[in-house]
Amino acid sequence: MQSKAEARVQSKAEPKARRARGSLNQQVIAEAAMKVCDRDGIEALTFERIGRELGAHPTAIYRHFRDKDELLLALTDELHADATSDGLPTTDDWAEDLRFIARRIHAAFLAHPHVGQLVAARTARRRHEFAVVEYILGCMRRAGLPDPEAARCYRVFADFVLAYASMDAALLALDAPKREADLRSWEVDYRSLPHDQYPNLAALIDHIPSLDRPENFELAVDLMITSIGTRVPTAGS
Repeated sequence: MQSKAEARVQSKAEPKARRARGSLNQQVIAEAAMKVCDRDGIEALTFERIGRELGAHPTAIYRHFRDKDELLLALTDELHADATSDGLPTTDDWAEDLRFIARRIHAAFLAHPHVGQLVAARTARRRHEFAVVEYILGCMRRAGLPDPEAARCYRVFADFVLAYASMDAALLALDAPKREADLRSWEVDYRSLPHDQYPNLAALIDHIPSLDRPENFELAVDLMITSIGTRVPTAGS
């Protein structure tokens, strides 16, 4: 069976057949760019590599994207497209709807970790991102928050989800030895610290979850939603 390294060498040595003229568009290029990043890492995000993936000359990509940063914004929206691919249900439970979109964003970032680690702070200003913003704002209003508070809670909740998803993506994007060293440090380095200097660590180390535990994100989302709920005005307030 051909190894991944051999496949990469082969893909470099054997460019695909040239595409038909006029067959490229932003969506096709973005999908190819995501595939290159998933397979070869973010350092492979060059127009030359994408052109090779598509069987197109790199200059053809410049007809659709001015530069790599504009392409990165398109990839940001591709993550939002993944998060919304099965639709965004609106139910009677605003909190569960927030959990739904948080889980979908998190899953999209982990599915494409090399891109996900980079884009939390970027604004794609494209249609799938617009849909996510509209959905979260709707959840906040259905919670009963006054509009100014709904807008503020949207900003904090959305930024929190993106930041946490990007952090988890960054861990997953590490090469295996580095990731394992970081995870192992909590079982080795932290446990070997002097108890008299770090009494709280010594008392709680057995209970601190691993960095890569999915339950960490779930708890963080629950804490955020609980906090949002406390800001909903009560009758007579």
